[in-house]
Amino acid sequence: MIREVLAIGPRSPPITGPGLKNRYIQAGLETHGLDVHWVNTLETQPRTVVELLHNTVSYDAYILSASTKVRLGVAPLLATKLRAPEVHGALFPAGGEFADELRALPGPLQRFYRRTFSAFDGVYPQTDALRDDLRGLFGDWVQIRTVPNLRPLPETAQSTPDRTGGTLRLAYVGRIKASKGIDDMLDAYERASNAGADVVLDIYGHFLPEDPYEDRFLDQCSRLPGARFHGKLPNEDVIPTLQDADAFVFPTVYDGEGFPGALVEAFAAGCPVLATDWNFNADIVTDGVDGRLFEPHDVAALSGHIRELAADQAVLADLQDAARETGRRYSVERVSGRILQYLAESGWELPTPIVERANAATQK
Repeated sequence: MIREVLAIGPRSPPITGPGLKNRYIQAGLETHGLDVHWVNTLETQPRTVVELLHNTVSYDAYILSASTKVRLGVAPLLATKLRAPEVHGALFPAGGEFADELRALPGPLQRFYRRTFSAFDGVYPQTDALRDDLRGLFGDWVQIRTVPNLRPLPETAQSTPDRTGGTLRLAYVGRIKASKGIDDMLDAYERASNAGADVVLDIYGHFLPEDPYEDRFLDQCSRLPGARFHGKLPNEDVIPTLQDADAFVFPTVYDGEGFPGALVEAFAAGCPVLATDWNFNADIVTDGVDGRLFEPHDVAALSGHIRELAADQAVLADLQDAARETGRRYSVERVSGRILQYLAESGWELPTPIVERANAATQK
């Protein structure tokens, strides 16, 4: 009977996208009754992780939730443990490039890693598109199910504000770099403002060290009335801050975009998302229901969406209500319950109370 799990991967703090996801996975599984010991690779040298696995004999269940370097380094050693009949493992690949990474490996190495990852009971990517892609690589060798990003719901749900005749409040939270489409966002905001839309734009985030884009962004932002840069938000303040916004803008063209936690945070706060149809965004944002999608770099389309929301309170209110409903699908309680259901289906023998709590959570 599995009651304890050893998990390996980044775990916030410090704040990273995969680290936050792992923090909430651990919290959710423990809420349902599983004891999770987490080896934080943000604080642990790879050699220490390997030594720990060599010396660990007391665990019969493992979770590996990490990106490329840790995934490729730890998985082969972990797979040797998982080949024992009563030892179980689950892989949560961070980011959106796992299938492409495997295909890019030379033939013998690719076959080695396909066998290695097939030793896990289940592989749990973040989107349906990634799931289908991985099924093409692994076939029926391993259970492959979608486990999306997750966030806690706010303690106090905010009702849709009445902003008849008021200012549309847009927000962006994330890294400030060119590949996130920040220039397109500022240009679209300027066009909408010049066309008469009553709108402000609040931007929260941080820059990469010594990124020359910082000076360009600060200069452009300073020249746009109503565009305000506030710096980096503490993680615990993201959802409460977004609850004061009307809509979230996400114009990314970043190649490595997977399942951005910022979108889950926006939905949890009741913010519809204006996002590029890029990578897996269309798996997350339902166009016309809880947001609007537009083609990458289509500044005119984004500007049009901003003007629409500024002009039509009824459309905005419908999108906000749907965004809150979408946010519930990504709650820590519901997603962690789904994880436990998948683990049980894949052969993990979990105590009945844990399974019952998981089943109840997925129905909420």
